Amino acid sequence: MRMPAHFTLLDAGDAAAVAAYETGFYKAFSAVTGNRLIRWLWQWDDDAQRLATRVPYDDQIVYLQRTSDGEVCAALAVNTALRQCQASAFGFAMPEDKGLCEFLTVFVNDGHDLRARYAFWADCFADLRHRGLLAGYATTARRPLGLYRRLGADVVDTATIEGEERFFLRFSLGRDYIRRRAEADAA
Repeated sequence: MRMPAHFTLLDAGDAAAVAAYETGFYKAFSAVTGNRLIRWLWQWDDDAQRLATRVPYDDQIVYLQRTSDGEVCAALAVNTALRQCQASAFGFAMPEDKGLCEFLTVFVNDGHDLRARYAFWADCFADLRHRGLLAGYATTARRPLGLYRRLGADVVDTATIEGEERFFLRFSLGRDYIRRRAEADAA
């Protein structure tokens, strides 16, 4: 399978590659103070400035974008095994249908090139479709909800945990909202 130019995949067996990803992940979320729940959702190593999800890398596909210097500037981590689901930490239950995955994190560290971000997301979704996946579920706080809805997410459920609102989202991987959104924004 030819990999689109908009991403590479994390080699979880390469310690340096994992460190670069976890450093980029940490950089993206370390300054987020209004979202206290992520401090217990993920595995934080503040001393090493690294961040990881609790889902093992063997159960994930991690899509990456890098700067010309090799620094991870964007990523989408996807739980494809669903042996354990991050959403359950917020009380949400994944449907038991086939062809599902869970988006564990998405981040961007390098600015505001929306067209590049749309292309990244669209190519990741296309790759997931190619792998036979039909829909992806995710959780989010209120602040990024508008962006995710603009990219085609449907709100499936909501919960309030320790005074913070969380949304359980479903992205249809068969829809091409992201590609169309990029084309509309470019026009």
